[in-house]
Amino acid sequence: MRFNRRHILLIILALVLLVLFLPIKVHYDFKATALVYPAKEWHLKRGQDDSYISELHNFETNVISNLKSYIFERGDIAELHLKEGLTSDDYIKSSDTIAYIHSYFIENELIRLRNLKEIEHATLSLNITGEKQELIDQAIQEYEYAKQQLNLEQKNFNRQKKLFNDSIISEAEFEIYDNTFNLAKINVQIEYNELLSLQSGKKSEEIDYIYQKINSYTKEIKMLEQLQDQYYINPPIDGIVSFNTVLDGIITISDTSRYILKIPVKVHNIQYLDRITAIKFSIPGYDEKIGASFINLDENVNLLANQQMVMAKAVINAGFCNIYPGMAVHCKVICDEITIFEFLKRGLRLRF
Repeated sequence: MRFNRRHILLIILALVLLVLFLPIKVHYDFKATALVYPAKEWHLKRGQDDSYISELHNFETNVISNLKSYIFERGDIAELHLKEGLTSDDYIKSSDTIAYIHSYFIENELIRLRNLKEIEHATLSLNITGEKQELIDQAIQEYEYAKQQLNLEQKNFNRQKKLFNDSIISEAEFEIYDNTFNLAKINVQIEYNELLSLQSGKKSEEIDYIYQKINSYTKEIKMLEQLQDQYYINPPIDGIVSFNTVLDGIITISDTSRYILKIPVKVHNIQYLDRITAIKFSIPGYDEKIGASFINLDENVNLLANQQMVMAKAVINAGFCNIYPGMAVHCKVICDEITIFEFLKRGLRLRF
């Protein structure tokens, strides 16, 4: 029997159909170029109006946290001083101070308030003239004694009030203790005024006013010192130093204890991601295959190369050597086992 072209084509077709329906299974996979990100990355960068911004990016959860903005008064001169000797690829801990912002406005305000506080202290010293030391010492003792008596009467009052509330003593008896307690409070104020009158030729109200001004300056100074402490900048994470990796960036700290792969996935392939058996990728220039574990999908759909894509995230399992943030790697996502016929169906579906 002679075979012509038609017979050969029929035989080839029969073989193809036979192969398609054989119970042979293959893994369905797709390839993509993925980008490597650190687990977390902290940035200090320039903001608008000569401000500075600090923010922490978590590439595993897509959360931005630790947002802090350093905004200065109009006319202020702010200078950013980086840690001396800080270079790229240095390892920094979160307890390290890597930068300091010097504000001339805050420095001048602190000097002004401290000077005003010193003036009030001097005014207070001038107004406290002092009588004979023996009389002052006696007045101090009487004032302290009056405070002790007040403390004693208050304890006695509290006990009798509990008895009165429990209906153990009468209202008339309770009023006696109440009056005694109030008299003790008045006596303390009298002894205090007497002491002030001996210590100063000024009225107690004027002395109190000076003390209030001193306390006010103290609070303002403390508030500015706390603000000044915020200008000593510590990164919220441990990591590797790099410079100018983002727009208007000054310094970046990358947490390289873990790496995250961001893999562009065609929308048609999303349905197969819950059947992933492995994710493998290779570093440019190396043949070794490194594994990664699927985490989840980003919710946003992007248009890349005229195709709808969703970013899948995977954490790199091991083999951090020669892996760097921002690196592009060839990645293969291996899904479920399917027949050759199903494999061809998926391929045709993706094309159309």
